[in-house]
Amino acid sequence: MKGFILTVISFLIVLVVINTGFYGDWFRTRPVKYWSDFLKEKDDTLTPEGIMKARYGITYTIAMSVKQVVEQRHISHPVILLEPNSYYRDSLHIYPNVRAPEPAVFYYYTGMEGVWINSPDTSKVNLLVRVSKKGVKLDIIHSPQERERILAYYRKYTPIL
Repeated sequence: MKGFILTVISFLIVLVVINTGFYGDWFRTRPVKYWSDFLKEKDDTLTPEGIMKARYGITYTIAMSVKQVVEQRHISHPVILLEPNSYYRDSLHIYPNVRAPEPAVFYYYTGMEGVWINSPDTSKVNLLVRVSKKGVKLDIIHSPQERERILAYYRKYTPIL
C-alpha cells in the first residue's frame, strides 16, 4: 500500500511541475508542440518538396527557384550575390516576410555558392538574385564594371540576419 501511495504522490508532483512555471512553458512549447505537429504531418499528402517548402519557408522557396533557373540556363559554376536583408527592410519594406538565405544555408539547399556583399569572394560573382514584391528574378552580371556598380549600390545596406 505504501508503494502505491508513493507512486500516486510522485505522479501528482510530476503533473504539478509540468503544468506550472518554467517547466510548464517548456513542456507546452517542446514536447506538446512536437506531438501536435507530428499528428498534423503524418496524414499530410504533400510531396517531399512540398514538405520542405512548408517547413523551411520562403528562404527555401527562393533558393530552389534560383537553382531551377540556373539549371534551365545551363550556367557553369554560378556564384550568386544575395541581396542584404537590410535592403528588404529599408527599401522594399518586406523584411519580416522575406529574407535572403545565409550563404551557408543557400549552399545547403542548392549546392551552389552564394555570397553576401561583405564576402571576400565578391570578385567571382556572376549572378544576382533580386527579390521584390512581384517575385524572384535572377540577373546575369556581364562585366566587372557592372558587378562593382551593383556592389557599390548594395554596400549602403549592412548585411543582417
